Amino acid sequence: MEQIGENLKDRYEIIDILGQGGIATTYAAKDLETDAIVAIKVMLLRRAQDWKAIELFEREAKILAQLNHPAIPKYLDYFQIDTDRDREFYIVQSLAPGTPLSVLIDRGWQPDVKEVEQIAAQILEILAYLHHLTPPVIHRDIKPQNLIKSLDGKIYLVDFGAVQDTYHQTVTGGSTVVGTYGYMAPEQFRGQAFLSTDLYGLATTLLFLLIREDPSKLPHKQLKINFKSTVKLPRKFADWLDRMLEPIVEQRFTTAVEALAVLQGLQELPPPVANNRPRKPNDSPIRLIADETQLNIDIPPVKFRTTGSQQLGLLAILMNFIIAVSIYFITTLSFSIELSRLCLFIMIGFAYIAAAFWIFAYAIYGNFSRVKLEISGNRFQLKHWLFGNLVYNATANIENISIYTTRKTLSILPFDRQRVRIKLIGKPSIFLPLINCLMQQIYRFGIFLPLIKLIQDYTRSNILKINLADRQYALALLLTTAEHQWLASESSIFLDRALRRQQIYRAALKDV
Repeated sequence: MEQIGENLKDRYEIIDILGQGGIATTYAAKDLETDAIVAIKVMLLRRAQDWKAIELFEREAKILAQLNHPAIPKYLDYFQIDTDRDREFYIVQSLAPGTPLSVLIDRGWQPDVKEVEQIAAQILEILAYLHHLTPPVIHRDIKPQNLIKSLDGKIYLVDFGAVQDTYHQTVTGGSTVVGTYGYMAPEQFRGQAFLSTDLYGLATTLLFLLIREDPSKLPHKQLKINFKSTVKLPRKFADWLDRMLEPIVEQRFTTAVEALAVLQGLQELPPPVANNRPRKPNDSPIRLIADETQLNIDIPPVKFRTTGSQQLGLLAILMNFIIAVSIYFITTLSFSIELSRLCLFIMIGFAYIAAAFWIFAYAIYGNFSRVKLEISGNRFQLKHWLFGNLVYNATANIENISIYTTRKTLSILPFDRQRVRIKLIGKPSIFLPLINCLMQQIYRFGIFLPLIKLIQDYTRSNILKINLADRQYALALLLTTAEHQWLASESSIFLDRALRRQQIYRAALKDV
């Protein structure tokens, strides 16, 4: 532990202790080169419980060096000092002028609802900056101790020791439980963090300012803090705070910008997501990974695991067996048949063979194709592979797609009626070029002359509709009904939130 008056790096003179945590201590110090008062956070190697603590400290320094916001103390320096008994790590920042909200409450400060709303707006502006970085930065420890209020009412956000960038979380799979009990969102107990995790921490902090005690002491109902029975607030603000405290991530606001817009009355409170939405079937091998910036769905080959795929496989085998038997009898037995009946037999035979081939191809593709869907930012991508070969790759802007389920009432294959369909708005169907080419040949060579007048009248009145028809894809074939419903629900909810987030950011940019 450093001593008052001690000199670090021949530059920083320790003058006071600002705070002490489990593994780190923060000091006020004088910069002997600039005469400025700075904050120095110190962590000792021997006090670190594991290497994860050192990783978090170094990540804090790295991310602080990239931040530039007037309400976040400026990063100044990072260094290490080796002694005979230990290694010490130091982060130097400008000192936030003011007092932590927790200390102000202990001293008897009683903010009213209007003042709490003003504090919330300031913090949301800071979070909007952090969440809009590339990659977005999640603080993960929003609480009264980490919010400094100056004499002029300005709020500063400090202590980025729990900070996490979403790239680290999604790519390296960070799963450390970091945060402060009473202010942690439910997902943090699972080692997860999303953009709305900070919104939950802000909401609990606001509750602390209103009730002047730990929010965990309030009654809970199904993991949700039931503050309305204890705290009397204006209905609009209470509904807004209630949305921020939703234990389910998707139920909260999409971004800090949206939360701020609703708080300031610039936008209506969006409708809640249904709580009874379909869940993933226990035996499904489908992988769905989502946070608030991207969605990834990986659907492995079905390989006859579903009832529909098994029925389709048996049908394909039966139809092709009948063809093989028919060919055998035709080539081994001699019999005569009238020409008219022979023509009819050939037509029926070709139709049956075409149907059998279609069923066989359907069975192969439905059982052995692999599907990957990705929505990242404003980009949508759908890929299908068959036996390791890329069959097609559909890309679009998320504003130009819609995801929904359809159920065919008249289907040749009743066991595969329900599907998740993806419509690419404004992108013509892959069959339209073939149709247009066929029409051109009809006009060119005069084929089917009696139909030319009818075709011309139809195409002249509907040519624009034909050219603007939307392309549609089935997400996957031969899945169970429960899997289709689950995938459609999750992807539609994510797409809706992504579109709302995109519209909010565009509106915010126009106001700048």
